[in-house]
Amino acid sequence: MQVTIEKIVYPGKSLSRAEGQVIFTDEGLPGELVEIEIIKDKKNYLEARTLKILKSSPFRQKPLCTHYQACSPYQIMSYELELKIKSQQLSEIISRFLHLENKIIELIPAPSTIGYRDRIGLSLSWDQKPPVLSYHLPGSREAFLPVENCALVSSEVNALISKLNTLLPETPLPAIQHLEIRQSYWTKEILLVLFSKEEESLRKAQKLWVPALSLDPLIVGVIGAVESPKKTKYLKLSGRNYLEERINQTVFRYGPGCFFQVNPPMLEKVITRIKNYLDSRPFGKMVDLYAGIGTFGLLLADKASEILSIEAVPENLYYLKKNLRLNRLGHLTVAEGRSEEFLEEIQSFRPDSVVVDPPRKGLAPELIETLKKIKAQFLFYLSCNPTTLARDLNLLLADYELEEITGFDFFPRTPHIEVLARLKAKKDNH
Repeated sequence: MQVTIEKIVYPGKSLSRAEGQVIFTDEGLPGELVEIEIIKDKKNYLEARTLKILKSSPFRQKPLCTHYQACSPYQIMSYELELKIKSQQLSEIISRFLHLENKIIELIPAPSTIGYRDRIGLSLSWDQKPPVLSYHLPGSREAFLPVENCALVSSEVNALISKLNTLLPETPLPAIQHLEIRQSYWTKEILLVLFSKEEESLRKAQKLWVPALSLDPLIVGVIGAVESPKKTKYLKLSGRNYLEERINQTVFRYGPGCFFQVNPPMLEKVITRIKNYLDSRPFGKMVDLYAGIGTFGLLLADKASEILSIEAVPENLYYLKKNLRLNRLGHLTVAEGRSEEFLEEIQSFRPDSVVVDPPRKGLAPELIETLKKIKAQFLFYLSCNPTTLARDLNLLLADYELEEITGFDFFPRTPHIEVLARLKAKKDNH
């Protein structure tokens, strides 16, 4: 079946129509004629697989990675087209949910579209001959795409991938199923984390792999992670168990199980945007929800008289407290637990500003209700999911005005978009 692609919709599906039906397929740029195969008949649309590009777009380009479908499917287009598509997607989502007409949303481009990721997770594909590091083929848990190097990470990380691909066939340890490589953007130092369901294979890796890996001075630590349904136990196999990153003048220490933004230069751009807005405002109290290792609380510490940071993950909390000491901050208080468990404390704290950086599912309904009650003077909402952001904004706009919404391209060459919304409390009419 042949169709012409109309547009790419979030999060990355190519849309076409045939005989009055909407069809979503996995590849195809706007204006391209493609041959597709229907794979699912849904209630309101058809799902398809693209078999062949029959007429190419002038914006199509050759991808840098052989495994681009898994790591960055937007490698097939120019960055100019990617920014245009993402901006259109944002505008459509926000306009649809908030009932706004054609709201044009600024999208801040990334300084670099390659080598920007400070973290990469890969599977160890032992069934391949020879065994090799791989990505899962999108939509499959059994099929793999081998990775020799990836355009999204640095040359140092790619050198480690190459080294590991040499070690796998020489000293196979099939119980180790996947790994993560983390790198500091600031120091270039690397932390390697090996995951297994039992400790014995990790101890073998300590003897068989670590000596060869330790020859690289940038690899400052190798960590074993024993996975179980309840929690992950970390074992230090070599060196140290943390990295350090610096954003502006703030130093962050974080471990293998911590969340940290994957693109530090783009994080700097978000912080600059928030600070520029707060510069002319008097200092007040700030609440930092889903605080992680203290990213926003610490980076905005010079714009607040007192900060309450709320975080639930134990490893994040450990490093959040350590980062307070490293940066000698005395006006930030840590609350340990889920943000939804501190609704009364948030209200009694009476913050002038609130920063939220929730997971993809967005804010819990009870947290939205609390934010509506406190009506903080300023609310900054950073989201990795424009759809849940728009849903939450729709609820918040009874008590807040949407002053600005901006996209930040944290993940170039991928369909993902980070969005910052700035809201201001509405004045009471009575």
